[in-house]
Amino acid sequence: MERKALNRLGYMELAAFFVFGTFLLGLYYDIVWLQWVTAILFILPMAGVLRYPSRCKERQEPFVKARFAWSLITMFLYLGMGFGLLTIL
Repeated sequence: MERKALNRLGYMELAAFFVFGTFLLGLYYDIVWLQWVTAILFILPMAGVLRYPSRCKERQEPFVKARFAWSLITMFLYLGMGFGLLTIL
C-alpha cells in the first residue's frame, strides 16, 4: 500500500517537472500564451502533492513524511525558479 502512495507522489513530481520544462521553453522562445498555460497547469501537480496526507488517511496507507517534505521542497523550488526567471527576463 505504501508503494502506491509513493508512486502517486512520484507522478505528481514528474508532472510538475514536465510543466516546468514547458514553462522554460515558453520563456526561451518568448511564447507568452505557453507561459500562462503552464503557470496555470502547475496548480494541478501542486494540488496533488498537497492532497497526499489526506489521501493517505482516506485509504489508510502509511504516510511518508520525508517523501512528502521532499515533494513540497521540489514544488517550491520550481515556483521560485519560475518567478526568478520571470523577474530576470
